[in-house]
Amino acid sequence: MTTANALTESMSGLTATRFRDTALVRAVRLARDESPFHRWFYGDHAVDVDSVVDQRSFALHIPVARKADYLRYQKLHPGTVRDDVRQLHLTSGTSGVGREVHPRTAHDLAALGTGGAYQYFWAGLAAGEKIMLTIPYSQTMAGPYFQASALAAGLVPTNAFTGSTAERIDMLQRFGCAGMSITPSYLHRMTAEAKRLGIEPKRSGSALRAIFLSGEPYGIEWAESMQEFWSATVHEGWGATQTLGVVMATKTGAIEEHGRGVLHGIGHRCLIEVLNPDGVAVAPGERGEIVVTTLRTRGLPSIRFGMGDSIRLLRDGFFPEFEAGSIGRIDDMIKIRGMNIWPSAVDAAVLRVPVLDYRAIVHTADNGSESVDLQLEIDAAADVDPNLMADIAETIKRTVGISMSISVLPTGTLDEQHFKSRRWTDRRAVR
Repeated sequence: MTTANALTESMSGLTATRFRDTALVRAVRLARDESPFHRWFYGDHAVDVDSVVDQRSFALHIPVARKADYLRYQKLHPGTVRDDVRQLHLTSGTSGVGREVHPRTAHDLAALGTGGAYQYFWAGLAAGEKIMLTIPYSQTMAGPYFQASALAAGLVPTNAFTGSTAERIDMLQRFGCAGMSITPSYLHRMTAEAKRLGIEPKRSGSALRAIFLSGEPYGIEWAESMQEFWSATVHEGWGATQTLGVVMATKTGAIEEHGRGVLHGIGHRCLIEVLNPDGVAVAPGERGEIVVTTLRTRGLPSIRFGMGDSIRLLRDGFFPEFEAGSIGRIDDMIKIRGMNIWPSAVDAAVLRVPVLDYRAIVHTADNGSESVDLQLEIDAAADVDPNLMADIAETIKRTVGISMSISVLPTGTLDEQHFKSRRWTDRRAVR
């Protein structure tokens, strides 16, 4: 395993604590002094910023800010940004709450790809090697971020933003890419297309060694099947527009000994807290909401920003550890017929060859009962087991606890998802 930053990764516990506390105090005071949003937010909550002297007082005196707060401020004060802003990023809107604007200064842009460079170094990629980027370049931060992260690591980005899936597979082979950055949804579709084309990376001398997933949860068996087919290690990095890119990443892979691997927090870039619904830090082994504080962002810092994402904490500290592959929205859970349904559990049951993708519609039936219709897109070229639908239905009933009706959509019906996939729609008369 390669060391990305020998200085920070070798810090003693006391040195790391002092580093973190100093960075926290500086970040909070810079936010108060430079950020129009934070001056408004802290004034609205009567926050005494000068009372923050370490992480304990930080957690005690600084309230959690949320997307709704950013959106409310930007509605009240449209266009209010610092004079030294050099770029604007929009969030993707996959939360369904709204798309806030994140202004970036030259200082922010200079550090844009740092977190991604860490995950590439930790995965063993070397300067000069090629990496395929499948996330579209747009007004969201994802495209510019992945480009910057490749350049920060000295990698050569192959920009596969356009063209068909078959063309991207051809580029992956033709350019000899050692890495590929992709969402689980699109990797699943890309794998099905490679099999349809008769491509076998293990036998073709593929240069691919590392697949970097982001944006969605995924199952262990599915990830193992991806590693087996592509003959490459599956890695994961987590970050967001609010964190200015990746702030946690795997070092040895997302799957370890047939179990979930470890996401390592990059402690000198971002403080990551994991809090329960009461705002109290969870204990190791428990799940909670990710709350982030960027330590160097200037345009619009995230200071105790509640991400709305849930994660399992494994170990706290300057380089905290989290469970890979299971990050999901805390509001993803849907209560149907009194049962708590997590979409990731349905993903694990449905997303298998030859299913390319699916959509779920929750609605109220004519008799007033709640029903779920699953619409599957099947690979037209695959040899479909006649028992596939029944097997999926039985697996869902066994693992999720309710029955769902299943139908098949014509191949090509569902759009390819390059950002986070939104598969569920709730159309119930009463929720």
